[in-house]
Amino acid sequence: MCDTIYLKRNGKSYFGKNSDRSPNEAHLMIRETAKDYEKGAKLKATYIEIPQVEHTYSCVLLKPHWIWGAEMGWNEFGLNIGNEAVFTNIKKEKENGLIGMDLLRLALERCKTALEAVNLIISLIGEYGQTGNCGFDKNFYYDNAFLIADKNEAYILETAGRKYAVKKVMDTATISNCLSIRDDYDFCSPNFEGDFKKTFQNNLFTLVAGAEKRKQASFSTLMKNGEPFDLMKEALSCHSSEKVSANSSSTDSVCMHAGNMFGDQTTGSYFGEIDKCYFVTGSSFPCLSIYKPLTKNAEILPEDESVALTYWLKREKLNRHIMSGNIDEEEYLENAGSLQSEFIDLAKNVKDDKKLAKVSKYCFEREEEFVNTWLERVKNKKIHIKGGLYFKNYWNKKTKVLEKEYKGF
Repeated sequence: MCDTIYLKRNGKSYFGKNSDRSPNEAHLMIRETAKDYEKGAKLKATYIEIPQVEHTYSCVLLKPHWIWGAEMGWNEFGLNIGNEAVFTNIKKEKENGLIGMDLLRLALERCKTALEAVNLIISLIGEYGQTGNCGFDKNFYYDNAFLIADKNEAYILETAGRKYAVKKVMDTATISNCLSIRDDYDFCSPNFEGDFKKTFQNNLFTLVAGAEKRKQASFSTLMKNGEPFDLMKEALSCHSSEKVSANSSSTDSVCMHAGNMFGDQTTGSYFGEIDKCYFVTGSSFPCLSIYKPLTKNAEILPEDESVALTYWLKREKLNRHIMSGNIDEEEYLENAGSLQSEFIDLAKNVKDDKKLAKVSKYCFEREEEFVNTWLERVKNKKIHIKGGLYFKNYWNKKTKVLEKEYKGF
């Protein structure tokens, strides 16, 4: 489950995405530097090995901790990509291939433009397929849709097995866990013609995922008048109703809350102006989290995945204290909101990368102090999550697993 958004306004391009995964599936923010490889080198993706290229580009990856690929990110040329699980009627191949997150990372490491990325992903799917379990603590197989953008143009690429359709985006686009391209594609698989969505979508799984409702909600927000950064944040933090809180599940909210039989959890989120300034949570619950600004090179992010894991776990612990009632949600949101407004105001008008790097460092340090202050208040309290019967049992079981796996959580 996920939602990806794109907006072009006043000659500037904006991109964002929520990563919806299992609640205990840590979301890492890491920096990968450009690298050179010997001719004939091999690359081990999540499940299979493929030939490596002689040079890879630097990129920022926002990814599940156990997967080689990434849910979303950008590279040194301003290429941004987000992928979505889509449910189709195509029979899954038996042999593992490249999963959607592998395809995304490969495109960021090897491509400079959106169209180049589209063509690479199509080529890789044709050669290796897109098969493999993408579930962290369950079996979860799916095809993929991608929103792919650079500072000049954007494309939606939707797939069903090794079939595909591509549509160029104009000013505003959102994708979710559903197919959206009908017969209005710009190009598609050889020997295919007709309505791509109608031909390939599994309507039952798509309905359960609440995808159409989420897609419409994010699109409606982006169509409002307003400052683009504010609209992007609003779109990614929104709920299907005012009743949704930290103690209720909501599969049909863009800010997805786990705790029912079907939905996942938004484990990380980002948005930004392409090739200029990005904002990241590095934590679950966009509605509770504070987005921090990054330069396009994201110098403040680690290359070490263990450091990134520690960062996410600390904020996850804070969120689960809020879910337990150890921290008053309303009081927390009031304080977090003030800090969030300051961060966006500080970063959105900075034109110089060096100045933005200083602002980024300041905001990350302030947010770290903020998190530490709240955790200090609850250091002797146990996490025991509240809510409806199924909800609280679901989350308390998840929390026990985290406490067992990571001492000190």
